[in-house]
Amino acid sequence: MGCSGLLILGFVLCVSHCLDMLDMEEDMEIDRNVTGILGEDIFLRCQYLGQNDITDASWKRPDSRMKRLMKKLTGYKNNKVFSKDPDFSAPASPTNLTVKMRVSTLEAQGEYTCVFATDEEEITNSMFLTVLARPDIYTVVTEDTDNATHYQSVTCSATNGKPMALIRWEINGSPPTNDSSVGMTNTSYTNGTATMTSFLRFPTHLQDQDRVTCVVQHPTLPDLTTYVTVRVETFVAPNVTIETYLVLEDGEEFWVVTCGAAGGRPRADITLVLPNQEVSSMLQKEVVMDAADTWVRSYRFPAELHEGENISCLFDHPKFPHRELRTVTLPAFSLSAVRLQNPGLADSSNESQAVESVVLVEGQSNTTIELEVVGDVPRYSIVCTKEEQSLPEGVAVFGSALTLQGPVELYHAGLYECEASYYSHRASVLLDITVNPHVKQPVTVPPSIRIDVQDRLGDRFIECLAADSVPVANVSWVLPEGVSGPSRSSLTSHNGTFSVSSVLVLPACSAQELNMECVINHTGFVLPERRQITLPVCAPPNITIQSSSEWEEDVAYTLVQCTVDNVGPAATISWSLGNQDSDNSTSQLMEVQEQQVHGQPELHANGSVTVRSVLRFPTSMFSGQNVTCVVDHLGLERPERTGILLRGLESPVMRIFVGRQRGSPLWLAVCEYRGDRLGAHLSWVLPDNATGHISFCSVYEGVRVLTNLTYEFSLALHEGQDLICLIQNHHGLKERRTVHVPKYYISSVRVLNQTTPLYKPYGDEFVIHRMSLKENFHNQRILLKVYGSVPTYSLTCQRNDGTLVQMDGRALLFQSEVTEREAGLYTCQASFYHHQASVLIQVEVTSEDKQLMIVFIVCFSSAAAITILLIVTLCVFCKINGGDRLASKKRESLAPLTSLTQELCSPELRKGKTAVTVPGGGGQEYNQLLSYSIVIDARSTV
Repeated sequence: MGCSGLLILGFVLCVSHCLDMLDMEEDMEIDRNVTGILGEDIFLRCQYLGQNDITDASWKRPDSRMKRLMKKLTGYKNNKVFSKDPDFSAPASPTNLTVKMRVSTLEAQGEYTCVFATDEEEITNSMFLTVLARPDIYTVVTEDTDNATHYQSVTCSATNGKPMALIRWEINGSPPTNDSSVGMTNTSYTNGTATMTSFLRFPTHLQDQDRVTCVVQHPTLPDLTTYVTVRVETFVAPNVTIETYLVLEDGEEFWVVTCGAAGGRPRADITLVLPNQEVSSMLQKEVVMDAADTWVRSYRFPAELHEGENISCLFDHPKFPHRELRTVTLPAFSLSAVRLQNPGLADSSNESQAVESVVLVEGQSNTTIELEVVGDVPRYSIVCTKEEQSLPEGVAVFGSALTLQGPVELYHAGLYECEASYYSHRASVLLDITVNPHVKQPVTVPPSIRIDVQDRLGDRFIECLAADSVPVANVSWVLPEGVSGPSRSSLTSHNGTFSVSSVLVLPACSAQELNMECVINHTGFVLPERRQITLPVCAPPNITIQSSSEWEEDVAYTLVQCTVDNVGPAATISWSLGNQDSDNSTSQLMEVQEQQVHGQPELHANGSVTVRSVLRFPTSMFSGQNVTCVVDHLGLERPERTGILLRGLESPVMRIFVGRQRGSPLWLAVCEYRGDRLGAHLSWVLPDNATGHISFCSVYEGVRVLTNLTYEFSLALHEGQDLICLIQNHHGLKERRTVHVPKYYISSVRVLNQTTPLYKPYGDEFVIHRMSLKENFHNQRILLKVYGSVPTYSLTCQRNDGTLVQMDGRALLFQSEVTEREAGLYTCQASFYHHQASVLIQVEVTSEDKQLMIVFIVCFSSAAAITILLIVTLCVFCKINGGDRLASKKRESLAPLTSLTQELCSPELRKGKTAVTVPGGGGQEYNQLLSYSIVIDARSTV
């Protein structure tokens, strides 16, 4: 019975403890298992959900040196955060211990405890951190050869991973074939990491893909898998070709056989196969060429060998299932015959096939007898002999022709044999050349005809020449209707030949196109020879007209210049008003004819002529009218007119103004006149005190004149006054213009910051303003404002010792840290010419420590004064109510305060126990009440 009771009691205690633990767990939220990766950040989440106040909160883990002790890592103690491990960040709050942790070592793996402490209990819970290490992946490709087979090996390593990584291979998305071999090795380390290495080896010629993929699986990798592609070498079957061609070197021909393998990897093995291996020793100069992707072998041998035979190239490559053979057949040549090619020299009566007959005429020169070689040889050479002897002088063979270079003579007749040969191939022909004697006939030499045209001094000379003729030729002209001109003929002879020249003279310029013919008659012509000549229309003159202006004795003149460029002769220029001639325009122009200037014509090297005419007249005479230049020339059917519109005159413009002068303390008053044709006279009407400088300027702008009169003065001299300018021109125009000089003032300069006055010398205006600056602060400003009517002003500030202070616009700037050196009296002055105003600023520097000390002293003094007043009031109250029995004690208690009081009673009342009889009090004596006044003087700059 007793044991049963104990069991029941134990069960009740266990259930109670479990309920307490559940309650504690309900008050805390924590991640039980967290996985971190070495070198990266993770979050350890722990949060208190209860209602009690947390006094301390921290993360702990067992100490590596003493396992039973718990080492604090980070947290809050007395509401102040602490961190003893650099890998942990500070928690957000005492109730939220969620931290960011840097997993810097593998030893970070283990159990971590989250602790919240209240005034009544301590709530704890633990989590376990698992640390993984991401492996480093490396790949290496190596090559080797085994039994003439080329192999490649790819090594893929995943090093220092935790846990150990898994490696497999893929080629084009599929596992390696049976032709490849795969090997694995792994190594484990004491710190818990491991290295996995895999090897893939394959024969290169069986590998069609140029990339293999190493697939690494590990829980720390993105998507748990990483694909590493490795570039490997692959073999490519080449394109094989065979070519043959002939080359000529030092007079000998050779067959060149070229065996090529293009685009293969590795290069193919090439061998030449000849039909007769016994002559392989006669091969010459084997040439090996290796281009970017082409491997070529070239062989050559004498051209007379292997005609009509097959030549082969044998190619061997790892990608070929068997050797590739390419064959080419060399051509077989033949020469069948040699024939006479130009039938004009052949004798048509000859019927013999063995002998070709050729008939020549004595004296003919540059005779060529063309021969045709029948056959398919690539080339041949021809050798000719005369009656089995060498060829006569002047007879030679050039290419496939027998040439007689000089005149044909009678001894050139005879039997010739010409043989064509190409190595062992030969063919020949017999030529029977007959030379007939020359029969002389009368000589008739037709003339050579030439036409020449030249322009000289405004005339055009056209020459028709019939030169070097036998007999003399006849030359005549056929001219268009209405065109005539002088012509002259001349006859010359040289070496029995005659030359006739006929020259026709016409004007150099014509307004219409002219067609004419030169007719040459000669016995050598069946019909007369005609040479047609076309003379184009003369180019029209290029006319330009422009105007300019000039001034003479304050009067504007206009110059209109007309320039004509044309082919000679020179054009004539006249002038008119408007676009048509009229009596009115002619009469007006008569007034300015004496001012017209005609320049001498300018002759240029190309035969062109330039003529200029200038018309000069007062601008007011033809303003706003059209002046026309009339040009007459042979190249024009009628005179050409080009006009220019002259600008109309404008009314004069007058103005007067006053303003400040840049870069000078002086002001300017400007009186300005702008008008056409005529200038003006300007003058100032100034006050009696005028002492400024007056300057005059006049500028001509075409037909306009700009005149200004400038008065330079100081502002203080004429401020608020009127200045008057008188304007008068030659037409009697009189103007009186007035300008007012503004009046300015500066009333005061004020501080916009909050200040306190130091003293008040007179009136309500404070002369000195006190301003406090904070010590050790940057960029502090004292803002100023200027009151007045000035448009602008200059604002400067200086210390009491005269040194200038930096300004930022309208602010006094203390850019660097403010120290006690900045304290002192500052004077800020605003000025505009002679107007000035200033303000005095007393700058004081205060620090936070000084302000706190002053506040403490004031508060302490105030508290002490209030305490003393309360004590005195209490004592007086007790004295009144307690009577004489407590008088002595009150005096003793008030004795320490006598030094702080002022007694307002007479000296007689200061004696010990002096009794005072109060009138009407029945002789009763009362102790004299003491009146105390406590004065507290608390001074501060705040």
